[in-house]
Order: sequence, then structure tokens, then C-alpha cells
Amino acid sequence: MEREATFWSVITALSLALMLVLLAQERGWFEQDSNSQNTTSDTTTNTTEENSVADASTNESSNTSSNESSNSTADSPDPLALECLDHDGLARHDHVTLQIFIDENPHTVEAAIGIQTDVCNGNENNMHAVHTHDDTGRLHVELNEPGDVPLGVFFDIWGYHFNETGIFDYRVNSTHEFVMYVHPSGENATEEHRVTSFDDYLILNGEVIELHYRVKTN
Repeated sequence: MEREATFWSVITALSLALMLVLLAQERGWFEQDSNSQNTTSDTTTNTTEENSVADASTNESSNTSSNESSNSTADSPDPLALECLDHDGLARHDHVTLQIFIDENPHTVEAAIGIQTDVCNGNENNMHAVHTHDDTGRLHVELNEPGDVPLGVFFDIWGYHFNETGIFDYRVNSTHEFVMYVHPSGENATEEHRVTSFDDYLILNGEVIELHYRVKTN
């Protein structure tokens, strides 16, 4: 009798389980779970693909910026930037003031640029044709023979990029411009003082040269 009761208990349990399965299929419970899983899978796949596209776009933008800023005019210096002064006889000794602004913030022109460098490092001939003694932006322009000195020579000596495309690692782009003003000392820069020769501009005694890398104004 005990075995018979156990047998019928098992049969009853199996019958109830079968009824539950049939009821679930009839009401679509399994299909709903399957659709939910598929939706989750599709969402995950789409998100992954979108992230991959975004990462690729970011990397491309980063690489473009890096390639632009890696090209420097200082890599091909003007021959004058490699000459060293002999202070026993100077044919020219002028001074100009250089002011640099990056997004309206002053950028320091360092002291001792062009003094005791890898090129000019002797006891006597240890200065380049354009050099600084302090960080005020005052440039000393000195030559043993009469001649002109383009502003680009100073940046070649300093070891930084400078031309119409930008300055240092900053480049002209869709949001920023690079402008240059030259005016007499004691005056403020206006559009009348704007020049476009940049590195080819020939330095003249007593001038103030302003360089602005800034957000475009129009």
C-alpha cells in the first residue's frame, strides 16, 4: 500500500508540472522571456557598435591633432639661427619687445634663450643672433655684419614652431586663429598694426610685436 501511495503521488506531481508547462506555453510566458533576452542582446550589440564607432572617431581626431602639432618650423632652422656672435665687433645691436598670448593669457618668453646652447657654447661666442637676458620679452638682436633678421630666427633658436599656421603646439583650426600685430612702444595694437608675414617679418629696433592665438572673433 505504501508503494502504491508513493507511485500515485509521483504521478500527481508530474501531471501538475505538465499542466503548468502547457499553461505557460498557452499564455506565451516562454516567448516573452525569449523576446526579453533577444532585446537585451540586441541593445548590448548596438551599444557596443556605437561605442566602437565613437572610439574610432575620437582616435582619428586625436591622431590628426597630434600629426598637425608634430610638424615644427624649428625642425628646419634658418641658417642665421645656427650662427654664434663674436662680441669683439657688432654691426647691429637692436632691441624689440615680444609679447605672446594664448587664449588671452600671457605666455612667458623665457630668460637666456639663445645663450650657452648646444650650438653656441664657447667662453666667448656663446650667444645667438637673437637672444634674451631676462623673461620680460625683450629680445636682443645682434649681428657681426649688417643685415636683416626675420622673427622666425628667434623661434628657431628657441626651438619652437612659429608661422601663419600657429605657435608652439597650437594650430589654427575651425575655432582658433593666430594673429600678429607690430606697433611702436607705448601704443596699443589695432587692426592697422596687423601683419601677416609672421616668421618672415623683419625685426626693427624699438618695436613691440604681439602674437595672439585666440578664439575666432567672427
